[in-house]
Amino acid sequence: MPPRRKKEKFQQLTEFERGRIIGLREGEFSYHAIGARGQRNSSTVMRVWKQWTDEPQTTRKTGCGQRKVTSAHEDRHLFLMAVNDRTASSRKLAAR
Repeated sequence: MPPRRKKEKFQQLTEFERGRIIGLREGEFSYHAIGARGQRNSSTVMRVWKQWTDEPQTTRKTGCGQRKVTSAHEDRHLFLMAVNDRTASSRKLAAR
């Protein structure tokens, strides 16, 4: 019997493999079936799918972040004051 080749303990997934797993999962294949096709463990398939579904949204939720201290009108006013008097400090502008 020929000696077995040592299999790497961890193998990195390529972007193509990740896309294939996601595509097959969207095609309603089971984790086990996808793992068998790609010669991967079903837990790896589950992890890739979970990462894909839990991916953060690109847009922020409304109401997130710190509240604005100044209004849009005040922002425009401060901007114009700063443009007109470039040497003035922020304290000087705030005092006006």
